[in-house]
Amino acid sequence: MIDILLNASKNTLIHLVLLFGLTGLITAVMFLLQRMICISFSKTTGWGGVYFTGWIGTPIHELGHALFCVLFGHKIQEVALFKPDKSSGVLGYVRHSYDPKSVYQKVGNFFIGIAPLLTGSAILFLLFDTFFHGSVAPELRSGLDINNINTSVSTVYAEVMSGMRQNFNAISTSVTKPTITSVLLVYVMASISVHMAPSHIDLKNALSGFGLIAGMIFIFNLVMAITGSSAVLLATPVTGFLGKLHGILLFGLALTMAAFILFYVPLALYYFFKSKRILNPLF
Repeated sequence: MIDILLNASKNTLIHLVLLFGLTGLITAVMFLLQRMICISFSKTTGWGGVYFTGWIGTPIHELGHALFCVLFGHKIQEVALFKPDKSSGVLGYVRHSYDPKSVYQKVGNFFIGIAPLLTGSAILFLLFDTFFHGSVAPELRSGLDINNINTSVSTVYAEVMSGMRQNFNAISTSVTKPTITSVLLVYVMASISVHMAPSHIDLKNALSGFGLIAGMIFIFNLVMAITGSSAVLLATPVTGFLGKLHGILLFGLALTMAAFILFYVPLALYYFFKSKRILNPLF
């Protein structure tokens, strides 16, 4: 029985890494970039600088929360698409409630928490692919093989780097060869990208749902171990879905990186000429 529990625990950890590892890493980097952009604006233009991107990005962020509240049956109590509060730093919010007895609604807490990342990346991908069709990097096709982790991680890493380079090339082309349409699109997409990472509160609210998901995966692996069954049949559709999701998220990450560069460079120059110091975007 101990061997079964250990095997189920090991497979659960592996599955959590497969399902959420790359997504979590992308989220962390985007959260850091978003924070760096906000700090750069606050040090140079003050609180008013948030309006430059916030009036577009924040409503998209909050609508993502609201959409997933509806999908998971949460009751929306109040929505503020863009209501900046200088004292708290809050730009908008969605207040909602759920039935604590409902497993489905409790799982929804996780997806509601990360919703802006999913919906924001999807909108960015659709916008760019519509106006610059064929330029965006495709989905990630290499899945992680549980039986050969080291090799598959190296393969996925190489594919991620290749996808990022392709995304950067597509974005740089739209910037270096500007038209009125491309400039407006880059501004809109940059505004969305710098506000789509989940906030501290979003991530905190998502934890309860994540814990429940982890528990359900453990139970699934425990049943598989006891019955001697295999989850191989689920691997193909799950890997296909994650490939599409990661491809979209990587584009969102590339655009957020590009947005940081586009915003930081002029702000840093302004800050240097004004204070004779280098602008520190970290703190």
